[in-house]
Amino acid sequence: MQYLVTTKADRLPPDHQIIMVDGTVPDWTAKSGDLHWDHHRPAGADIQIDEIPLPQGQSLVEAQSTNQPPCLVTTMVDADACCAAAWVQLRQDVLTAETIAKFKAIAWDCDHLTVPEALTTYAEFAAKAVVALRTSSEGIAADLGLPHERKEWADTDWEAYSSEAFRRGTEWLIAAAKGERSYPGENGDVDDYWQQIEADAQMLIDQKRIQFISTDRGDIAICDQTSTGHAIDPRSFYNAIPKLHHTSIVHLRPESITIRDHRTGGTQYTLGSIPLHPEQQKLGFTQGTFDRLSAAEQAKNPESGHWGGRRTFGGSPWNTPSELTVEEIVALLD
Repeated sequence: MQYLVTTKADRLPPDHQIIMVDGTVPDWTAKSGDLHWDHHRPAGADIQIDEIPLPQGQSLVEAQSTNQPPCLVTTMVDADACCAAAWVQLRQDVLTAETIAKFKAIAWDCDHLTVPEALTTYAEFAAKAVVALRTSSEGIAADLGLPHERKEWADTDWEAYSSEAFRRGTEWLIAAAKGERSYPGENGDVDDYWQQIEADAQMLIDQKRIQFISTDRGDIAICDQTSTGHAIDPRSFYNAIPKLHHTSIVHLRPESITIRDHRTGGTQYTLGSIPLHPEQQKLGFTQGTFDRLSAAEQAKNPESGHWGGRRTFGGSPWNTPSELTVEEIVALLD
């Protein structure tokens, strides 16, 4: 099985059956036999595997195979994408009720930093699994012989790194579902990670990297993660907010914005939402918000890509930095 993480259609192998999950590569056109599931659409499911059928006997990859070798594709590697990629490769007898619950809990924690009430039994398990999958990629760069400084990486380096992380994470979940290996995080290997989350939350506070922009409907939390030197778990941002904002969370809007360095230079934005905010379920970024942001982006740079994502999470174009200011983004949310 080949694994590929890319946002560029010309990187997709034409001589393979494409099985695309948890994201759609811009400008890609499926050929006969390709499979495609993406919950980043209007009325899409909260997690990717809720968009994918349960296999009947054989795995979905086996049941819908073509004469071409399969290539699993996603646009951004994370635990939800790995769950989806594992799901399509598992047979029905492996996907027991408990396995399905564990996969769903992992996917929920990955995408929403929480789990629904029906999965609360697996809340701690899922949080540790997501962290373990994320931290397990730390040795990949050395294994692939990539430069120590990630600022020196070319697009092909990022693709190789992300694709290998996608493969390793997916195969770990497949082995765990079959009982051949413990699930990520089950052996206590990430228990100290929560200390890092708190340390990063304090760093965001001390360096004044969190601000609040006032609107008629309440304040919006903004997190500046540019030039931090390492990836910061979004939990750090959300853990810091109550320590900074002088009023209850209900006086904040559910939307949040994170500012990062784009890998090609310039700025990249993540448009998210505060977990467990009482108005989070009312959000619908796919119902016009991404369209407005894309139009504003392309008015400044006609060569820019599109904003996109799912109902409560998304971001600026993958392949080009954003030309918008954070104030312009806030003004376009309503």
